[in-house]
Amino acid sequence: MGTSSKSLGLNILYGTNDWLGANYASSITQIPGRSVAEIVPSNRYDNVSQVFEFTRLTSTPFMEVAALSRAVSHWLFSTDPNQYQKLLYDGSPNFYYMAAPTTVSSFKISDRTSISFSVTFSCQPFAYEMGGDEYQSVTSGDNLINDRPWKAYPLWHVSGAGNGSFVLNGTMFNFIGVNGDLYVDSDTEAVYDGQGNYQPGMVQFTNYDFPVLSPGDNKLTDISALNLEVMPRWRTLL
Repeated sequence: MGTSSKSLGLNILYGTNDWLGANYASSITQIPGRSVAEIVPSNRYDNVSQVFEFTRLTSTPFMEVAALSRAVSHWLFSTDPNQYQKLLYDGSPNFYYMAAPTTVSSFKISDRTSISFSVTFSCQPFAYEMGGDEYQSVTSGDNLINDRPWKAYPLWHVSGAGNGSFVLNGTMFNFIGVNGDLYVDSDTEAVYDGQGNYQPGMVQFTNYDFPVLSPGDNKLTDISALNLEVMPRWRTLL
């Protein structure tokens, strides 16, 4: 969340943590006259509640617990708590997670030895690959290969002046009246300029479908008049 738990003198208690995977949201309905139940899908994967146990070793826990509680609150909630934030975990160094803290337990004091507590994060059901959150320049003819079985929803950075377009997997995406920087977030389906102002009128997408990176080949062609970068945000299920 921008600050490491290590800066607070905290250690993760690895032996007490259970790592949870993603679950597909559906219900099983028994139909009269049929021996096989029907799967009723919700067409989504649920968030995962991941608990991390922390401890701080100290010979003066009673003197430190109130200050530690305030520091933990600042660590977790000083950034907008209504938004997911990037969560990095030493036990999974090749991925990052998008998470929001939901619960901080009480702080348990062990006389003259330690302070212990837990934090529960609501994690999106996908793990994101490190490096996939960096922009890469692309030109006509490039092929962005997604070797995961899940679609990636990139952040596109368009720059230049005037009108332009690009073609991804045979579908054209048009940009109108660009003046500087324009960002197209295929995850949130938002379009905004370099000052953070929403600019949905600067794009023309067929059926307003945003450009995504499907499993396999993703061929970019006919990049016209504008410069293009992509932050692919490769991901896999937890």
